[in-house]
Amino acid sequence: MLTDSKDRRETLEHIDLHTPLDTPREVFCEGSEPQPRGEHAHCADAFQIPLATEVFRRARAQRLNRQKNLGFALMCVLIAFILLGCAYFNPFQFHIIKGTDDWSNRVSQLSFIFSLIIFALFVNLMCLLNICYRQRNLGRNHNECT
Repeated sequence: MLTDSKDRRETLEHIDLHTPLDTPREVFCEGSEPQPRGEHAHCADAFQIPLATEVFRRARAQRLNRQKNLGFALMCVLIAFILLGCAYFNPFQFHIIKGTDDWSNRVSQLSFIFSLIIFALFVNLMCLLNICYRQRNLGRNHNECT
């Protein structure tokens, strides 16, 4: 048993001594040493793919279209919140409890919630108008260039 472990140890030492990790590796070949550039040395240009302006116009039009779709989706969500608010605050119940303390509390809640939603609708509408204006200008500028 002792001889087996001794044999294994000698084999491991033999493997450790002869692995390529102990030898220095050549990173550069002998003829490819780095040299400083001279004054008139030719520099390689960066690889660039020439793109037509139509690609950029189309990308901008797609971006504006996505923004417009997002604005319309947000508008639908805000209108759904207004409808849910009308269902929650039930205007017919307001007529029944008119003049009580609960009425004044619910009216203040209703005015706060609806004012936030209406403000968000107004801001969203202004953003949509701005996006539509930019899309129209993009189309107009494209027609003038062609």
